[in-house]
Amino acid sequence: MLTAIIVAVFFIKSVSEDILGGGKAGDTITIEIPQGATAGEIAKSLSQNKIIQYPLLFRLYTRLGGKSGSFQLGIHQLRSDMSYREIAKEICEISVPSSSVTVTIPEGSEIKDIASKTEAAFIQKGLSFDTAVFLSECEKGEFDYPFIKEIKRKENRLEGYLFPATYTFSKDATERDVITLMLEKFSEVFNEDRKARAKELGFTTDGLLTLASIIEREGASTAEFKTVSSVFHNRINKNMKLESCATVQYILGERKEILSNAETRIKSPYNTYLIFGLPVGPIASPGEAAIDAALYPDATDYLYFRLVNGKHVFSKTFREHQQAGDI
Repeated sequence: MLTAIIVAVFFIKSVSEDILGGGKAGDTITIEIPQGATAGEIAKSLSQNKIIQYPLLFRLYTRLGGKSGSFQLGIHQLRSDMSYREIAKEICEISVPSSSVTVTIPEGSEIKDIASKTEAAFIQKGLSFDTAVFLSECEKGEFDYPFIKEIKRKENRLEGYLFPATYTFSKDATERDVITLMLEKFSEVFNEDRKARAKELGFTTDGLLTLASIIEREGASTAEFKTVSSVFHNRINKNMKLESCATVQYILGERKEILSNAETRIKSPYNTYLIFGLPVGPIASPGEAAIDAALYPDATDYLYFRLVNGKHVFSKTFREHQQAGDI
């Protein structure tokens, strides 16, 4: 019993020193965070360089502190006696080299838009980026993420999974590196809590992301997302077609404000005017607000919405929906 207590005391002391710093020589150690490095790989590098002792604990600390998706690539000067807080601050705030490429991907972007925007950013720096290679990797490249292995469709495989955010890439980043970093960001955002909530609602990751992408493209603002979500949840529960204009716009490849009757009859697994339930996959990359709206819709009886003067008017019956057009 005494031995167990002594071991526990020494373990608690060791963990405490690791988190708070101290107890070590304070040597300066240089580490490099390469393009595409995951939070786990960074923690492992810190451990191998004897800056921290418990990589899993460091990952948990940074994840709970919201820092794990903010680590900056490049060279970092650290000390072996730094606390977890000091380490996280240093590797998040270090300046990046001027030769790096920064790209901001807006919420609701399609893969083709992401490719185009990224290519433009690289070209602006005088660097090469091949959109064709990027799109080919999205369709056929092998990436070690469980959510990718669950995707059944053969086309538009990673649509929706390249998370919208601001990224900084090194000048020698490859098309695959860009995709990997965006997938890693999605993996961090769609965490275990969100996965559990999706499962509770009866959605796969792909299904939930598909719904979120429709909400992202249909909502006039983030303030409407949860109400828009309630409409689609209610329609699914009543076995009604979603009749989302955004899904037809995806088929057309353009965001037409008004769709013709012929366009709503286009045969496609994405056309929610013809099919019941969700389309075959996401139609864009949703942000966190849209994902959370899909997971936590408002509790309403709404089944319809119509855009009027830049805002949506929500209705419970088709008659109310028709009258909303006269507002």
